[in-house]
Amino acid sequence: MAPVTITGETLYSDVGISFWGGIDPLNGNVIDQTHPLVGRSIKDKILCIPSGRGSCTGSQVMLELCLNGNGPQAIILRDADSILCTGAVIAEEFFKDENIHIPIICAVGQESFSQLLQNGEDEMMLTIESNEDSEVVFIRNNNGAHEISSKNLLAMKPTLTSDGCDEEAQQAKSHAESLAQRVVARVGSISGATELIPITSAHIDAVTYIGQGGLRFAKRLVELGAKVKVPTTLNSQSTDRRRWKQLDIDETFATNANSVGDAYLELGCEMSFTCAPYLLPNKPSKGDNIMWGESNAVVFSNSVLAARTEKYADYFDICAAIVGFVPNTGVHRSANRTPSIVIDATGFIREHLLARFHTDTVERYEAYESGIDSLYPVMGWLSGKLSDGRIPLILGFDLLPSVSRDNLKAFSAAFGTTASSPMFHMANITPEAIGDNLITDMILSCGARKIEISKEDVIKAYISLDSGKESGDEISLVALGNPHLSVEELKDLINIISLDDRRKHDDVKLIATLGRQIHSQGDQLGYTKRLEAFGVTFINDTCWCMLLHPPIIPSANPSAKILTNSGKYAHYGPGLTNCHVRFGSMYQCIEAAKSGRMGSSMGRNMSWLRPFSTQTLIRHIKSIVR
Repeated sequence: MAPVTITGETLYSDVGISFWGGIDPLNGNVIDQTHPLVGRSIKDKILCIPSGRGSCTGSQVMLELCLNGNGPQAIILRDADSILCTGAVIAEEFFKDENIHIPIICAVGQESFSQLLQNGEDEMMLTIESNEDSEVVFIRNNNGAHEISSKNLLAMKPTLTSDGCDEEAQQAKSHAESLAQRVVARVGSISGATELIPITSAHIDAVTYIGQGGLRFAKRLVELGAKVKVPTTLNSQSTDRRRWKQLDIDETFATNANSVGDAYLELGCEMSFTCAPYLLPNKPSKGDNIMWGESNAVVFSNSVLAARTEKYADYFDICAAIVGFVPNTGVHRSANRTPSIVIDATGFIREHLLARFHTDTVERYEAYESGIDSLYPVMGWLSGKLSDGRIPLILGFDLLPSVSRDNLKAFSAAFGTTASSPMFHMANITPEAIGDNLITDMILSCGARKIEISKEDVIKAYISLDSGKESGDEISLVALGNPHLSVEELKDLINIISLDDRRKHDDVKLIATLGRQIHSQGDQLGYTKRLEAFGVTFINDTCWCMLLHPPIIPSANPSAKILTNSGKYAHYGPGLTNCHVRFGSMYQCIEAAKSGRMGSSMGRNMSWLRPFSTQTLIRHIKSIVR
């Protein structure tokens, strides 16, 4: 084939972007309020970023951009990104008969990427030359200088030498299985995988509805008679399947959202619809090779459960579940699970937090009022940002008296929004980082790559999450359950509500999302009845990153403010909803639900950085004297 040349305006950033929650698939605009490119359009541009980050749903956005004609001409990455590539692969494999533009995607490495950022040319010229093995991309500025060569990741030579099937099994494959296998093989080639390995379970993130492309993809698999080969759970879909009418959800949207869910159920997936599959009874065990989508679940399963999964893209997830295999690459391999950067919170925790835990005399009120639960999403968000694509070893949290599963759930979800790596290690907390000798070896493996977290770092992270602070104190909606609530969190909510006799403010909606199984357990324990009596509305099957429109979300106006205790939702919410979003602890969420307001004082909101009250401090001193 003759060489093809692409010329276009170039957008640069040294910050990765999650296409889901970061780019509007309807117009190509950057909507992530924390990103340097916010407000710019990637349509027909050459986008130069280090990598994707955050959500596995970025592949869905990529597909919709391709089908809507709003995608970039090319994406130049520092690091190969299988999530972005998967959306383009699906566009080619399932919609190849349609006249759509598929962007060139290449990864140039650290040195060349730094050179591109340094040069910062307004326009760039890409020449694509085909050979027998691949497509070579030559990247130049308009005067032909500073040439860099790379390969089009969408045209890589197949690297798999083994697909896990013998010749008889290959011949017995249906058309659906062969198509799914081709997707798995193409994505595997991007990472250079040479073999596939069997998986014990799958969790499908692609069940959300963000456009007709995803619905058509799922229906096509059903038409081909595809079925999953391993136990497969479903992530949150885009509406409450049973109560969408009661919640006054638009009928057309609800119909499309339920149609996507119906298609995946027909493929043999379980009726789970939760973004917290690790709360289900059949969660994976240490060392299990699994295929999970949904960024928070991926991070939690790798880090907290010590199972093994890459951060798999939407659409790849269901293809792998149909095949029953994934590429043996990334963190499926033990060598790739080693940390390569140290994030040290020891000094910060010792200086600013430990005083709160050096006494047993802190009353229950102050234990909740301190809002210490909000520490974990703040630190997760910050750690993901600082890790810069590497697996971090996080130091200092073992100084605290306890770190609960829900603390790690909140940390994992926030980490997953800013990190491109699929896991972290937390010294003497997570199962693959237990023991002083092992931790010492991990620290040594990181060499000079070490970042010490300061109080100023933490405050800046909190300010980023509490982005709606300047919009005023009034709160319209309190949003809980991203990720889905646990039974323990239901109990915590009851305890906080019971601290005084005030009722929910009439002008504040208090809504919590949770999976059906947890909701059922809450019913049996009497928790949900007590919470509903206070004024909590429960929603199943979906989650806050999919609840994007009125009447659940306030209509966009200067007084429409959402308060959440989720670092993930605080990050994505402003761009997804066009509303001001405040961030606080669970205690602050309930206080706002009762009063209708949340103060804007940073010292008050980050109360875990404040010293004890005078009365508690006196009790503490007396306990030491005794």
